[in-house]
Amino acid sequence: MRTGLFLLLLALSAPPCRAQVFLGAEVGPDAFVKAEPAQLDNSSEDAFAWALSSEVSSSTLYAVLESTTPERELLRYLGLGIYRQELAALLLLSEKSSVPVKKLAEELPKAGGFRGLAKKHKADAMAIFSEAGRLKAAADLRLPLFLPVSPPPAAVETSTAAPPSPDEKK
Repeated sequence: MRTGLFLLLLALSAPPCRAQVFLGAEVGPDAFVKAEPAQLDNSSEDAFAWALSSEVSSSTLYAVLESTTPERELLRYLGLGIYRQELAALLLLSEKSSVPVKKLAEELPKAGGFRGLAKKHKADAMAIFSEAGRLKAAADLRLPLFLPVSPPPAAVETSTAAPPSPDEKK
């Protein structure tokens, strides 16, 4: 009888336990604290823009982006939703077809993707995209060089001097 009562109480307590476990797995302990608003981490996108610009020659960047601040332009295109390898492919296509990246980026949605855009400008999409993959991989290798580094936490200053001797106290 006691076993039956115990199993009945255990069965009745199961749904709240599952809800608590499910809730615990979904959110952290600070999920309901509104200390600061959520912010996007743009540091990796900014670092990729700098890394990509370091992989391409400056004269090419100035020509295809028509800007004296190519890093800002690359970051702007990343912010518009153009993927990293697609951005590298747009740079290469722009260099081969002598069409500014700005115009190519505007035509990209209308062309139905990069393949349609390359076909419109009489370029081999697969060759450019594979070359863009190598360019993106090289930029990804340089990416850690451009990520912001936070300073180490302040070290606790400890005294390394020997304690005063009993004679010095007098």
